Amino acid sequence: MSRERLISVLDIGTTKSCVLVAQADAASYQIVGYGMASSFGMKKGAVTDINKLSRSINNAVINAEKMCKAKLKEVSISVTGHHIFTIINRGEIEIASKDGIITDADVNKAIESAINCRLPPDKMILHSIPRNFTVDGIREVENPVGMKGKRLGANVTLIIGNISHIQNLITATENVGLKVRNVILQPYASGKAVLTPEEMKEGVCLIDIGGGTTDVAIFRDGKLYFSFVVPVGGNHITNDLSILLKIPFDTAEFIKVEYGGCDLLKPIREESIIVKCKGIDREFPKETIFEIINARVEDIFNIVSANLYNLKLDYLIPSGVVITGGSSLLRDINIVAERFFDGPVRIGHPKVAEDIWETLRNPIYGTALGMLDLEFLNRKQEGGLIKRNLFGYILHKVKEWFLGFNEEGG
Repeated sequence: MSRERLISVLDIGTTKSCVLVAQADAASYQIVGYGMASSFGMKKGAVTDINKLSRSINNAVINAEKMCKAKLKEVSISVTGHHIFTIINRGEIEIASKDGIITDADVNKAIESAINCRLPPDKMILHSIPRNFTVDGIREVENPVGMKGKRLGANVTLIIGNISHIQNLITATENVGLKVRNVILQPYASGKAVLTPEEMKEGVCLIDIGGGTTDVAIFRDGKLYFSFVVPVGGNHITNDLSILLKIPFDTAEFIKVEYGGCDLLKPIREESIIVKCKGIDREFPKETIFEIINARVEDIFNIVSANLYNLKLDYLIPSGVVITGGSSLLRDINIVAERFFDGPVRIGHPKVAEDIWETLRNPIYGTALGMLDLEFLNRKQEGGLIKRNLFGYILHKVKEWFLGFNEEGG
């Protein structure tokens, strides 16, 4: 199998690391393998033990290589964490041509002007996504190419991250002999995998509940419009069960997955379950389990809802809310969500073309599948804004910061 035609992506999460491998041609790609492994050395999207994380990544890579029968040399990696935030910036240029007709080059210059903003030295741009343009005061122009004007403005969504967090992810990946090709925001990728074109155009809120964080992304006009991260995820639900029921974390995770639910109207009063814990059968009321889970799920939705309101994003999502990620599989989580968000709610399952990869329709694979879509698009648009923004700039900033850090440290 030709390595030049392989696309490999690595979704690095708090609870699991997932590798997907696809073989691509000029028109499309086909999945040829995947690998999954438990993650260690991560907490709330941040690296806490780089050696443990490297071993986790290596396990996922080995599993993927066995399936696709090829040795991987490079991957694109995902990033999340509470250090991620969004700003909206505007750039403006004068049209240089005598006839005043706006060209693609003018559009690129206007976007470049918006990207070149002052950031703290430890921050960097992960993604820059044009929202709309202005031509001589005419607002919300979708495509200014071919129009006449004297001044062109670009309103751009900038996704910002912490350089040291990203450097740690890159280092953990390079430790297993892989070159990092690209760095992609997790909810951006998840949206590509689980949202419909109609939802993304009309306006939708994606809530991706992972192990350590809940990633929120607003899509509108077919683009990523805004994103923020809530430092609470599925592991917090498990931890609540572990503490309140006085059981090991692994047992709490088993109870959550096998018996847990979110809707307090569902458990029958005095109904209970029996679970073996440290060799002893223990009995737990289902009502208590549901109450513990419901409290943390409501906490997550409360935080998301408050952020949407405070950021004035709640009125931009007529298509409602799509919940994805591992914790979206909690029973009736959509019912609880409907009480917090004024609009439709559904569970987002990724779209997979090939029936042989039915396993990948699970929401836990959504980010990795979306990364494949973005990386394939990136390669089709060689030399374009997507390629430069996703990695060329990132690698430059990481190296620049890392070298400066080492010099300061002596």
